[in-house]
Amino acid sequence: MALEVRASSMAQMMERTRAETMRLFHIVVDESVLRRPPSPGFRPILWHRGHIGAYEAYWLLQQSKGDAPTSPEFQRIFDPINTPADDARNLPPLDEIDAYLAEVRRDSLAWLAQPGGLADAATFDLVLEHELQHQETLLYLLHLLDPAQKRRPEETVERDRPDLAATDGRVLVPEGEFEMGNCGPEFSYDNERPAHCVSVPEFRIDRTPVTNSRFMGFVDGGGYSNRELWDPKGWAWRESEAVEHPHAWLPGRKWRVRGLFGEREMDGSEPVWGVSWYEADAFARWAGRRLPSETEWEFAARGSSGRKYPWGSAEPRPELGNFDSPLGGPTPVGGYPAGVSPHGLLDVAGNVWEWTGTEFGPYPGFRVDPYPEYSELWFDGDHRVARGGSWATRPPVLRSTFRNFFRRAFRIGFIGFRLAG
Repeated sequence: MALEVRASSMAQMMERTRAETMRLFHIVVDESVLRRPPSPGFRPILWHRGHIGAYEAYWLLQQSKGDAPTSPEFQRIFDPINTPADDARNLPPLDEIDAYLAEVRRDSLAWLAQPGGLADAATFDLVLEHELQHQETLLYLLHLLDPAQKRRPEETVERDRPDLAATDGRVLVPEGEFEMGNCGPEFSYDNERPAHCVSVPEFRIDRTPVTNSRFMGFVDGGGYSNRELWDPKGWAWRESEAVEHPHAWLPGRKWRVRGLFGEREMDGSEPVWGVSWYEADAFARWAGRRLPSETEWEFAARGSSGRKYPWGSAEPRPELGNFDSPLGGPTPVGGYPAGVSPHGLLDVAGNVWEWTGTEFGPYPGFRVDPYPEYSELWFDGDHRVARGGSWATRPPVLRSTFRNFFRRAFRIGFIGFRLAG
């Protein structure tokens, strides 16, 4: 009976998630916009629609159930490894993509209701979290579009902005030991495992992420023109891309920031976002500080008791942080004191992802599960770990052991940072 209840709950989550995904696509006014890359180097937004279905078909229907491919051609077109970004522009008609999605979903739910599907909960979790993460990827791409190419959904509900904002400050995290990584029965990715005991020396870390106001000091102080502050590869990137301010900032008589449906005046108390790892690292040097290691970040976020979330084991609720708000944006730092971590950190679940100084790599005893292209392929020396989640991150992905990872030059995401040292 417990398995049947779990299956029913999973079916509801999958259907709700798909409805939320389709609402994001419907923000774009014209289908032709979906078929064009929103910026050089990216796949068309519509490609992600088919990819979500191809991923589900492969893992649930082929690998779990043992069926032949629903559509070998769609499996090829929407495979990110076998079809590079430049080859992903000649996409099938929209009605064919949606028919494919509907067929795959019908067969997936039928498999979920059978004994074999009921027993393979981990693969259903894998598929669900994959789609939840792609929702945030879609939002990165949607932010790149001209506001005239988008429409605001009629049912949009704005989250209340918190009145309280914490002042800047550091906390002292005493030395200690904790079990880093995920050892629980719930779903987790291979790069979160195995859990392992880590000793952490005493360190200091910011209570909140770096704000727009603090980062403005770096901009006004010539941080973007001071070569000594930059990692050598970062300086070469900054020069080649002519980067002079965060991606989210829009210059003018007064600085403004990007939003999903337009721009607005910058709020200095909000966390800076749209910065690459190179920019975060340069700011840290300018400030005489450093980025925290991901070990320090996780210890400060979870404490020695190994909390699932900064606040404990309770499932995420709106009063605990700025998350699960895909059509929203950042809020003033420190505005959710109920979500405080054991060591006094705020905004460690939501608001913006946070760069760490750690190269993305395996934990001791790492084993690929279930495929190398999720984690192992990106142990390449360029990717850096980001932690915590953003305003758009869905609750299942907010666990404190979740490791996001991006190339050091990536800057279109909802990514900021806090400092250590």
